[in-house]
Amino acid sequence: MLQGHSSVFQALLGTFFTWGMTAAGAALVFVFSSGQRRIL
Repeated sequence: MLQGHSSVFQALLGTFFTWGMTAAGAALVFVFSSGQRRIL
């Protein structure tokens, strides 16, 4: 995937990316739950 980087670094990068996307999705739920339930 990322040549020149260790597999441990790539695993950490994937973990943090997944965590970040999960946090962004949870934040969207809190932002849009105030009154726009049709979007969810």
